[in-house]
Amino acid sequence: MRKKSTGKDIKRFISVFLLTIVFLYLIAIHSNFPFISKYRNLYIETAMSTMSHQWLATKFIPKSVIDKAIGQRDNTDIKKGNGNSLITKVKNLFHLNGKEWFAAEFDEINMESFEKYVENNPDTLKDGYENIVIDQSKVGNAKTGIITNQGDNVVAIDAVNKILILEVKGEGYSGRLAIAKDASKVRVGMAEGLKENIKAPGSQIDELSEYNNAVLSINASGFVDYGGNGDGGQPIGGIIEQGKIINPFVGGNWFTIGFDYDNWMFVRRNTGDVEIRDGVEFMPALIIDGVKQVDGSAGWGIQPRTVIAQKANQEVLMLVIDGRQLNHSIGITVGKCADILEKYGAVQACNLDGGASSIMYYNDHPVTIPAIKYDVGRWIPNIIMVEK
Repeated sequence: MRKKSTGKDIKRFISVFLLTIVFLYLIAIHSNFPFISKYRNLYIETAMSTMSHQWLATKFIPKSVIDKAIGQRDNTDIKKGNGNSLITKVKNLFHLNGKEWFAAEFDEINMESFEKYVENNPDTLKDGYENIVIDQSKVGNAKTGIITNQGDNVVAIDAVNKILILEVKGEGYSGRLAIAKDASKVRVGMAEGLKENIKAPGSQIDELSEYNNAVLSINASGFVDYGGNGDGGQPIGGIIEQGKIINPFVGGNWFTIGFDYDNWMFVRRNTGDVEIRDGVEFMPALIIDGVKQVDGSAGWGIQPRTVIAQKANQEVLMLVIDGRQLNHSIGITVGKCADILEKYGAVQACNLDGGASSIMYYNDHPVTIPAIKYDVGRWIPNIIMVEK
């Protein structure tokens, strides 16, 4: 006969179970084994880089352990490069037309793959190279078969607005990289209500894009978001739209990401005497004057992310990586974002608001999947956009 469990046996089992939990907790929190410390730090960084879910770390993990994990965020010692040496002559393609113009303007494209696409889709050239519009940019659309010289899939070519959109994928992440060829058309666009009342609600990206006449847009500034229920009002960080200061600057460790009146982008803590045409404020900086500022998670964990960057020839890069979706994309580190942008020639780059706010919108539809139930994302205060 099986011996019945006694009250003493049950108490012993509970005691052993609780001691085991405590033992595992202590190992997870205090162990210096590389595997354990790596994923403990990623967990802490990811929780602490949100505005509404920091409790996932602070409720269970001592402050000293949290402070150590995110301590590398304080990159006050900026790795400096020579900004002036990075500026190259902006492309002058006025003397070119037709196929020559297209190949020079969209020099990222592998032309052999493009010509195969045209063979299968002859209507592509019915209005000439200058009017090509290919849009397979929604997540889940059939692939075009066009690739870049770096091997990424091309999902949209807009010769009219001079925009190229790529699919970027890697281990655990998926997103879109847009390349805007005309920096003069890149600006900040505010939600309608926030132009006059900085505490008014924001708008979703479809409304923001329509109101600001944008063909391409990404989310930009952060905002007050208690409990994850923010409505996009009360933005955090400086905002300048078309030379007008919309919101005051925070300063400190925050970076100003701005465009001057010659359409050069800069990432600085001290803007000095630079006249800012359009700009916002956020962190961390990813690339300054051609020098990468971050590696790995750099204290910021793995999240959905939005990043703005510029190449030395003035073309603007907009990167949005989806996240918090197990069957699609977990998210990405800031270091990996910098790697992607470096591959495409970025010499200036800075992180923008991420998490559930991250989204890219093009040609009247979203081209990324936000980490929230709304197809067009959260209510946000503003966008960085390409004007039609």
